[in-house]
Amino acid sequence: MEDVRSACFLFRDRGLMDNVSRILLIDDELNILTVLSDMLRDMDCYVRTATRPEEALRLMAEEPFHLAFVDNFLGPIEGIQLIEQMNRIDPNLHCVIMTGNPSIELAIDCLQKGVSDFLRKPFRIEDILSSIDQVNKKRALKRQSKELMQVLELKVREKTDELKQMYLSVLVTLSRTVENRDLGTYGHSMRVSQMSVRIAERLALSAREVEDIKAASLLHDIGKIGISDSILAKQGQLTEEEFSIIRCHTRKGAEILQPLKQFEALLPAILYHHERYDGSGYPAGLIGDAIPLSARIIAVADTYDAILSDRPYRLAATHENAMRELRAWSGNQFDARVVSAFDHIMHEEKNNAAFARTA
Repeated sequence: MEDVRSACFLFRDRGLMDNVSRILLIDDELNILTVLSDMLRDMDCYVRTATRPEEALRLMAEEPFHLAFVDNFLGPIEGIQLIEQMNRIDPNLHCVIMTGNPSIELAIDCLQKGVSDFLRKPFRIEDILSSIDQVNKKRALKRQSKELMQVLELKVREKTDELKQMYLSVLVTLSRTVENRDLGTYGHSMRVSQMSVRIAERLALSAREVEDIKAASLLHDIGKIGISDSILAKQGQLTEEEFSIIRCHTRKGAEILQPLKQFEALLPAILYHHERYDGSGYPAGLIGDAIPLSARIIAVADTYDAILSDRPYRLAATHENAMRELRAWSGNQFDARVVSAFDHIMHEEKNNAAFARTA
């Protein structure tokens, strides 16, 4: 017994139990459970024991374990079958099979099913310590691999964001070129983006969703880049044929961005920002919440800025007229929740401006 204790103390002093300290022992032979549990507790391990499969599964459901030693003959089921059930509860559990009737076939089957080690009874103390050491190394390797993957994912994300910002800068420049051709709309996308961001924040969207809406609203009219100046800058009403060409800009915009995987999340907002809540919009005639929320937000900001801008066929209206029109079409053309959020923003802005004048 002193030899066992000496080996255990040496093993513990080498720091090999740092990652394997919660152990489950499953065997229908009580003397084996007693010897193993005493030995492992001498190594400062937390140990639970079970003599039946159902008892082992109950313990697994109640608390986490790093390692399980499992006898392969447990009455109603084999140890390898129990391990499969245990791994469904905790995929990170490492298991060691113990058997008094080893075979090459069983060893291969165990290793193929992810068992960490295979022990033949009767085993020596060194065999148990070696199995724990093996599991310890596997856990350390898995942890290092996970950390490495996290670092690589971070690097990829950083490069992706860098590339996305470069593409976005070029595309925004193209979008502003369209605004220079489309009389009365210079700065339109920037203003729509600023308002869309405020609406998204008011609706408590996540930081990522807000960023996507900011980018999508900057690019929402980029599909107009292929439309003739004679249509974009036309004085007076458009013909039905000309208007059908204008309506293609949502699909064209999505087609321009589709090859760029970094902008995949922006496509729904750009494609559907002219859909109407009652289903009378384009290009797909989507109804209600089937329209992406990002597109519903941009639709409100886009319409508000369009009403406040001079166009070849009409003069700009006032803020009051624009808000009156948005409220009138709330629930029909626009999502009422988005209009309400925008209304609150404008009301707060008006109150802040009034306060600043009286301060």
